[in-house]
Amino acid sequence: MKHFMVRWGSACLVAAAMAGCGGGGGGGGTTPTAPVIPSSPAIVAASALAANDTAINYAASFTVLQDAGIPAVTVPSPGVSLAKVNFTVFSDGAFKSGLTITNVSAAIAKLVPGSNGNPDEWKNYTHRTRTAATAAVGVVYPAAISATLTSPKAASTVQAYTDPKQTNAALLAAQLVYNPLGYYTYTFSTDIKDPTKTNGVTYEPNLTHRVAIQLSYTNAAGEAIKVNPYFDFTIDANGNAVAVTDPTKTRKMTDVASCNGCHEKLALHGGGRVDTQYCVMCHNPGTTDPNSGNVLTLATMVHKIHSGKLLKKAEAAGGENYTVRTADFAEVGFPQDLRNCTVCHSGANPKTPQGDNWKTKASKEACLTCHASNTGSKWDTTHTALVAMILGAGTPAKSMSNQQCADCHKAGSAISAERVHWNQNEENASKYKMNIESVIFNDTSNHKARTVSVNYFLSDPTNGNSAYNLVTNDCTTTTVNSITTPVCTDTSKFGKLRFYLAYQNMVGQSTNTTEYSAYNNGGGNANVYAYKGTALGGNHYTIDIPLPDDTTTAIATGTARVVSMGQIKEPLLQVTAAIDPRPEVTPQVLVSIVAQNAYKELAITGNLQPRRTIVATEKCNICHGALGTTSGSNTLSEAIHGGARNRVEACVVCHDANKTTTTIMTDGSAFNESYQFKRMIHGIHGNSKRTYPFTLGNLVQGNFCNPANTSAIAQAACNNTLTFATGVENYAAEVSWPGVGINCNVCHVNDSYKNDQGPLGAVIQKPTGVTDPNQWLVISPKAASCTACHNGSTASGVRVIDHITWFGGASYGTTQAGVSALPRETCDDCHASGAKNVATVHGQK
Repeated sequence: MKHFMVRWGSACLVAAAMAGCGGGGGGGGTTPTAPVIPSSPAIVAASALAANDTAINYAASFTVLQDAGIPAVTVPSPGVSLAKVNFTVFSDGAFKSGLTITNVSAAIAKLVPGSNGNPDEWKNYTHRTRTAATAAVGVVYPAAISATLTSPKAASTVQAYTDPKQTNAALLAAQLVYNPLGYYTYTFSTDIKDPTKTNGVTYEPNLTHRVAIQLSYTNAAGEAIKVNPYFDFTIDANGNAVAVTDPTKTRKMTDVASCNGCHEKLALHGGGRVDTQYCVMCHNPGTTDPNSGNVLTLATMVHKIHSGKLLKKAEAAGGENYTVRTADFAEVGFPQDLRNCTVCHSGANPKTPQGDNWKTKASKEACLTCHASNTGSKWDTTHTALVAMILGAGTPAKSMSNQQCADCHKAGSAISAERVHWNQNEENASKYKMNIESVIFNDTSNHKARTVSVNYFLSDPTNGNSAYNLVTNDCTTTTVNSITTPVCTDTSKFGKLRFYLAYQNMVGQSTNTTEYSAYNNGGGNANVYAYKGTALGGNHYTIDIPLPDDTTTAIATGTARVVSMGQIKEPLLQVTAAIDPRPEVTPQVLVSIVAQNAYKELAITGNLQPRRTIVATEKCNICHGALGTTSGSNTLSEAIHGGARNRVEACVVCHDANKTTTTIMTDGSAFNESYQFKRMIHGIHGNSKRTYPFTLGNLVQGNFCNPANTSAIAQAACNNTLTFATGVENYAAEVSWPGVGINCNVCHVNDSYKNDQGPLGAVIQKPTGVTDPNQWLVISPKAASCTACHNGSTASGVRVIDHITWFGGASYGTTQAGVSALPRETCDDCHASGAKNVATVHGQK
């Protein structure tokens, strides 16, 4: 995996920056700089309402004016004057004065109704000429990018763009003016009524139009506010805007709030583009990338970016390596199943009235984005035969019209989009929920032959929580000494469901803070299959989990946890079926289904001390859909652990502090990498801060040229040609935090990130022959978290490892682990409060 690959989380930021809209221009404006009180009582009254603050309510910028009788947009007759947009800005309970032309960029587009199956299309009146990118001196590019830089598809292309700023000083000064009533007027430099000035886009006043603004200003708290107010309208006979109130007369496919579930705040082109309703103003049909020739229509571009890894994987079979200018999206993977269209598109959301178009209006522009469709693809093969019947032999499959697509994939048919995007793995999860009724510790033999008794049942929440019989017809039986017991396998319906016992057993480990340590210290076999339980009646069961005997290096103490894991095996159902319930595929194929797992804690010694809650599975699932059930290439077959671990309470059982790998770190230290849960998750998601990549499997050491790591020190020392063996997952090449900042509370609960309370060090080396975990080498607890993301040098050039050991009192592979030998880390002396506290350095308020 090459260093220049762009990760899924920052994909849109890079693509749009390379391809799309313009920014603010230079110059000044005739606006007052001191606070003013508008002369319009209506505007003054509206400004006092917190709900109208422009930072949270884009619509008020226009609706307040419309309600006061001031048209938000005026488009006079041809030859009279240029189009103008009137808008107001409210901040901190008052009109925001002092804006200049540098604070504003604007675009205006019309909505062309679709016909013959073609989708409605935004067509921008303003445009620019975009010259093909050229190679930068000294930069090593991936082959796909290098090819488009050497031989671009076109020397330049005309792209939809924001309205140009005036170049004449007097005209520029008049382009944005203040009106004493309490609003601004922006005058377009482009005459949208003259098709010679609009790249051939004709002015049609009766069609729905949209004006959108890229607006930036500072509020009273000194915060930079960046918003994209927009207004949908038609033009009346007098050239004044009439608001479009009929939701069927516009096109809103996705709500930026859906994007922000993962991206926190979608912020493109330097952070000024923050709403998808603004993005479509430039990313509309006709806009192409001169280097690759790829279209930059928003739906096509975003779909292809988020399916980049899947398309690249199928490149030899009709897929592609999707690129835009110097951005390569071959490593971008949507963090959940690509069939989960409703993550972004839902007609149930009043903000996206066209959100269900994916169900009813199939089109090439949408479908041939996630689906590989070039010669040799499954799509091309199957559709070539259809085209031959319709249009004649030898006709390319892509010659089919959108109307023909819609006719075949119409709603209600067996191959409608809604039917074929059905995700059995997640949809049927609603039918299976494990319930742990009680857990009891049994110790009657003085630390020998101990067990934990679990009472449980698996229920169907869709059927009154009725309990399933866990011994199904696909199980067999065995008889020993006249005792018959069931035998279910991994292919049996409930044969993979197990209970695991997590507990702490490091000698000397305190019970004041519960931290499970046993799985990788002799306790990995403390698990049982759920189907082997003794029936209690009504399909409720009980079973004993054996607790391993204590040894000189493992003594069970404190609080333990019983957690269920595993998935359900169901026959694969037909995707292309118009009836419910869907019939099975023949011959039978089994598929894994998410089980709603459960956990319960108990005391082995002392009082119950539940393990602290650090992150929440529900937060993970905002991005991941169903945690652990898919991978970056969006296939269940490649999911972590087969998709059987889908809640963080289960992950910490196996990924305890003693979990290490047999492969080395990439930083040149020759230590093994720790797979303790906190370190692994930070390492995977925090690669934008890493100098040396976090990997799964590795025999290579070196500074990976991570384009997201802007540290001059890291970039100066990086290795442009660093590559890894086939099968090594280089997370630095494909995963980056998708938010604009590092908001730790996106995952953490109750500000748990501010103070790592882990009592155990993360093991990074187990010397040959040493079986006592207290003699294994570790990174001390706080340092194990911080260096999972920060593993290069500090801003002053000091190695982070040196920083945490010299100033933080931490250890990094120099301490023989344990519990008793761990140093007292002094990180909190600097990072618990003051200017360098954890919240501040992560950009939190």
